[in-house]
Amino acid sequence: MNAAPQSQPEADRFAWVPSPLAIALGLTAVTAVAALFLGANPETIATSWRDGLWNRPLLVFAFQAAFMLVLGHALALTPAVDRIIGKAVALAGTTNAKAAATVALVACLAGWINWGLGLIVGAVLARKVGERAKSQGLPLHYGLIGAAGYSGLMVWHGGLSGSAPIKVAEKGHLADLAEIAGIAPNLLPDTLPLGLTVFSGHNFMMTGALVLAAVATAFFLGRKLDQSGHQGPSLPTTMTTERKGHIAGHLRILPTLFGTILLVLAFRTAVFHPDAARLGFIDPDWTNQTLLGLAFLLHGSLQRFLTAIDAAIGGTSGILIQFPLYFGIMGIMSGTGLVEALSMAMVRLSTPETFELWTVLSAGIVNVFVPSGGGQWAVQGPLLIRAALDLGVPLDRTILAMAYGDELTNMLQPFWALPLLGITGLAAKDILPYTVRFLAVGLATCLILTVLC
Repeated sequence: MNAAPQSQPEADRFAWVPSPLAIALGLTAVTAVAALFLGANPETIATSWRDGLWNRPLLVFAFQAAFMLVLGHALALTPAVDRIIGKAVALAGTTNAKAAATVALVACLAGWINWGLGLIVGAVLARKVGERAKSQGLPLHYGLIGAAGYSGLMVWHGGLSGSAPIKVAEKGHLADLAEIAGIAPNLLPDTLPLGLTVFSGHNFMMTGALVLAAVATAFFLGRKLDQSGHQGPSLPTTMTTERKGHIAGHLRILPTLFGTILLVLAFRTAVFHPDAARLGFIDPDWTNQTLLGLAFLLHGSLQRFLTAIDAAIGGTSGILIQFPLYFGIMGIMSGTGLVEALSMAMVRLSTPETFELWTVLSAGIVNVFVPSGGGQWAVQGPLLIRAALDLGVPLDRTILAMAYGDELTNMLQPFWALPLLGITGLAAKDILPYTVRFLAVGLATCLILTVLC
C-alpha cells in the first residue's frame, strides 16, 4: 500500500529519502570513489567488486540469513505466537505513547531471541496495532508505530542470533581469523562460547540499557505526537493471507512428526556438545534447525505452514537482491584496504582504555556500508582481533563492542527494514524520522556505559 503524505515537519525533511535499492547502488559508487582516493586502481576496484558479489562463503551466509528471516516470519504467524501478539495489541492502549512503547518492548525482546523473529514480530505487531486503530477510529501515528517495530534490530547482535558471537563460538573460526590477520594461532582460544559474550554480565547490562532506551524513546516520541495531534501515514486495512487449495487432513501428522524430530536432534546436539555449558552449540545451522522445527510443530498442518512460508518469502525479495550488492561493497572495502584504513585509524587513536569506544564507532560506520552483521565480522573481525591482542583488550569485550556498533546503526541503514516495510505498507521516509532518534538515544546510552564500564 502507498503511504499518504505526512503533515509533520520532520517527515517533510525526509521526503527526499531514496529507496533502499537506490541507497545500496549509491553506497557502491561512494565506496568505489573512496577507494580511488585511497590510491587503488580501477581494475583492482572492479575485480574486488566482482569477487565480493559472488563470494561463495558469503552467499552461503546470505542463504542462512534469508532462511532465518523466512523461518522467523513463519514462526511469528503460528497460532501460538499470534495469540501472544494479540495480547500485546490489547496492551498497546489507545495513545501513541503507550502503543509505541509496547511495540518497541515486544520487538526488542523478540529481537534478542532471534533477529528474524524480532523483525517480523515487530512488523506484524505494528501492522495489527495499525489495523485496530483504523477499525476503532484511533488517531495513532503509524510511522512511529512502524519505527518502534523496527527497534528490535537495536539489540539483536547482543542476543542469541548475534552473528559475531555465534561465529566465534564455532570451533575453528578463530583459527581462520588468526590466519587472515597474520596472528599465531596459539595466541587465540579455540572458541569463545556464548557464555562469555551474549550471556556475560556486561552484555546483559548493555542490552538491558538499550532496551530501556528504545522503549523510553518510543514513549516520549509518542507522547509528543499525542500532544501535537500530528497525523501520519494512512493506517492499514486488515491483511489476510489465506492459501487457496486443500491439503488432506491426514497429512497433519507430517509437520508434527518432522518438527518433533528436528527439535529432538537440536536438543541432542545441545546436550552432547563438548561446550554445552557455555552454549557453544548455538550457530546459524542450529538456530535454523530449531526455528524450522518450531514452525512445523506450532503450525500443526502443512497448509498453515505453507501459507506462512508464502507470506514470509515475499519479505526477503529486496534483501536477496541487495545482499550481493553489499557483498560487492564489502569486496571493494576489503580488497582495496578501505576497511583496514578505517579500522587502523581508529586503532591509532586508541588506548587500552578507549579501544572499545572506538570499536563501537568504527563498527557503526562500517555497518552503513556493510549492513550484514556476519559479513561485517568477516571483514572487520580479523583487524579487531589483531588490534585487541596488540592493546591487551579482552576478546569478548572487543566482539561485543563491534556488535553494539553494528546493531545501533541499523536504525539509519534501511536494508533490514525491507521486510517490515513490506508487511506494514510504510515507506522508508515514514519511519526514518523516528529511527534516527532511536539511534541517537541508543548510541549515547552505549557510549556512556562503554566509558563508565
